[in-house]
Amino acid sequence: MKNSFLKHFAIIGSGTFISMIIGFLTTPIITRVVDPIHYGKFSIFTMYSSIAMMILYLGLDQSMVRYFYDNTSDSYRQSLLFKCLKYPLVGTGIIVVLILILSISGIFNFNLGFPILLLVCIYTLIQIIYRFSLLLVRLQYKSKLYSALGIIQKVSYVSVALVLIFWGFMDDTFSLALATVISALICLIISMIAEKRIWNISIIDKSACKISQKELLTYAYPYIFSMGITTMFQYIDLMFLNIYCSYEEVGIYSSTITLVHVFSIVQTTFNTLWAPMAIEHYTQDKSDISFYQKGNRIITVIMFFIGYSLILCKDVFAMILGPQYREAAYILPFLIFNPIMYTISETTVNGLVFMKKSKLQVVVSIGACLVNLIGNIILVPKLGPKGAAISTGISYIVFFTLRTILSNKYFYVDFHLKKIYLITFMAIVYALYNTFVHFNVFSIVGYVICVIVLLVIYKETVIFVISYIKKLLLSLLATKRSKKGMDLY
Repeated sequence: MKNSFLKHFAIIGSGTFISMIIGFLTTPIITRVVDPIHYGKFSIFTMYSSIAMMILYLGLDQSMVRYFYDNTSDSYRQSLLFKCLKYPLVGTGIIVVLILILSISGIFNFNLGFPILLLVCIYTLIQIIYRFSLLLVRLQYKSKLYSALGIIQKVSYVSVALVLIFWGFMDDTFSLALATVISALICLIISMIAEKRIWNISIIDKSACKISQKELLTYAYPYIFSMGITTMFQYIDLMFLNIYCSYEEVGIYSSTITLVHVFSIVQTTFNTLWAPMAIEHYTQDKSDISFYQKGNRIITVIMFFIGYSLILCKDVFAMILGPQYREAAYILPFLIFNPIMYTISETTVNGLVFMKKSKLQVVVSIGACLVNLIGNIILVPKLGPKGAAISTGISYIVFFTLRTILSNKYFYVDFHLKKIYLITFMAIVYALYNTFVHFNVFSIVGYVICVIVLLVIYKETVIFVISYIKKLLLSLLATKRSKKGMDLY
């Protein structure tokens, strides 16, 4: 792995870790003062906005990532940015106006009410622009700024949410939604000011980017379907819970997802860096596949170790949320497959990106979505939130499998898949046991067995990671001593 990758990983990881700690300390406060019913309604707000955003990007955010490194000049990147942002922005504006007209006229009734619907529209518009603004920061490896934005968004959301909730002027659902909108707007403004040279419309040179709008759209349009379907696939569980279960159960399920996200420090950090670095590496050396293999092995070990540990400590995390959310302990085990399989698949899907086979991303999304749909139809009426979690977990394994198989058809990399599927199978068995059985001595025994197998079959990778961390710590210590010595001098 490149030293630069590990350096940026450490910087962004530190920022994500701080955000995680903030979330860890504040999520229990929010879940204890917010009724599960209101939390359930808030999760529907985020579901609507997430689905809208994934579709309204029009896949052009992926075009920006793919073509960003073709030229390093500011004028090229500025022209590329506005070419990619133009259609999503116009499309979002049109859709927002249509939705508000339909709602006001009473032609279509949105069950969250007009005030929340208005916030969905505003939040979606902000997030469309922020997506591209954040990409500018991410693709230029401005790790400190990227980390700072994550912390600012988390702090501002929590601060505003708690003030509004304790103020009590509005209901808790509206307070959480408004806090989400305000925090996103703050980060958008900061990110645009930080990159004002590129956001300066008055100096834009449209001819600096020779890539035609047609080429950008040709690469992008399959992502409209794949990202839209993927988002649907991610929210099918909430949709079915909303149909078959109460808002309270939706709230408990959503809080469990939030809890998993709080601990997804590695997922967020890795996914932020991997795609641009993989594309840049391929551009420089198309024959070197060791970079992708090493990245895959390292992230596989880290993600499964975290996953096993989350399942072991599930009851502790549920207690932190509060007595109303105790059922979260039995929902969590299968939800860990979301961050695990998605993150690992980021290292195995490179072939589809490098060879511009974006249409096949639709196949991946449809396959995983169908599995999740069938799983929810069968399991949610019988098992409720547990069934939704199991269905989601299995569908993410299918998602990883389809991404890997199709990618390897165009850019083959030996990822030693037998090892990955062995530890995945063990994780499924361990998750199943802990979904239906209270914590006992076998939970500990199962954890020890899973971790030992993981460490044994990835022995070389574990040694590499430990030795690198040791070298990094020694280097930091030596630098600190050297600096101290110079200060004394």
